[in-house]
Amino acid sequence: MLRGLVVTTALFVTGAGMALTAVAFSGDSAAPPLPAAATAAPSDAAPPPTTAAANAPGTGTAPGTGASPKPPNAADLAFALAMVPHHAQAVEMSRLLLAKPDAHHLVTALAERIRTDQEREIGEMNAWLSAWGQDPVPADSRAAADHATHHGGTGGMLTPAQMAALAAADGPTASRLFLDLMTEHHEGAVAMAQAEAADGANVYTRNLARHIITEQQTEILQMSTLATHL
Repeated sequence: MLRGLVVTTALFVTGAGMALTAVAFSGDSAAPPLPAAATAAPSDAAPPPTTAAANAPGTGTAPGTGASPKPPNAADLAFALAMVPHHAQAVEMSRLLLAKPDAHHLVTALAERIRTDQEREIGEMNAWLSAWGQDPVPADSRAAADHATHHGGTGGMLTPAQMAALAAADGPTASRLFLDLMTEHHEGAVAMAQAEAADGANVYTRNLARHIITEQQTEILQMSTLATHL
């Protein structure tokens, strides 16, 4: 329960074109505004799947440059192959919480945004992999986790026991557990994205990595606030 609490947050992320301002928690009324990362594509966001495929290495142009994008290097491929299963597990975590009618409404609002955003990014990354001659990674969370085991880069991935605990918990317990587990999951994704931003060569994967860093760091801050006051 969030009673009588007013949290006013001003987060301005100029590089990504996002601002989170004046977020108010007051009683158990309607959910407060969530970070703009979920509703407005930042300037460094990756293109939609059709654009990503059309601008595969050797075709099209890199955004804003007029030049052909560099082919993916080993870091780009490793990032996409590992981040798809990582995202797939976040989507499954969100679905588990959303299936609980007594979960806290502020946490379910966050879970719905995570589910929607990461499903879109899975589509983008699999479009790139197909354009690069790679097999798309399964979006099913269990198959994706098995795939991730063979490709590394699984920072923050939940164990089967942790997923089972989230599935079995009642709504209030699951709401708190979701925040704890998703924070750890996001921290792993941020570390993976930071490595790609530093080592990748392809403009699309690097742009997506920067978007993930900005968006998920914002969500980590929000989850920390929610966890303190549930």
